[in-house]
Amino acid sequence: MSRAMLLFERQPDASWLPTTVILATPKMLQGKALPGSADRDARLARILTDSLPPRINDQTEERGTYEDWIDWALNALANGHTTWATEIKPEITVDALYQREVLDVIPKPIARPELRPTTEVPTLTGRKAK
Repeated sequence: MSRAMLLFERQPDASWLPTTVILATPKMLQGKALPGSADRDARLARILTDSLPPRINDQTEERGTYEDWIDWALNALANGHTTWATEIKPEITVDALYQREVLDVIPKPIARPELRPTTEVPTLTGRKAK
């Protein structure tokens, strides 16, 4: 079972911008980031090339999987001031994950908004009772 995480960057208005997704499978990491920042591109490249699965046994130096790496990365890659990370539901591909989480592609509604059910009580209009 794969695992995934989303990295956010703090914006000048103090909001968080989702910028990078990382998909971890047992054998590898895959990632994709918003274009336009050399620092962001370098960080993602460094993560994808330098990361190793964490050790699960210090005596034998046995390593886990890249899925185990997500637990470590959630704390290590975020400082809470300029970056933040959270685990998210994985997708089949890193591109689908990127579209869902970073580009915020929302499926179009099936019905028009005025035809959707609501929890509001309708106001009745029409003839008065005699």
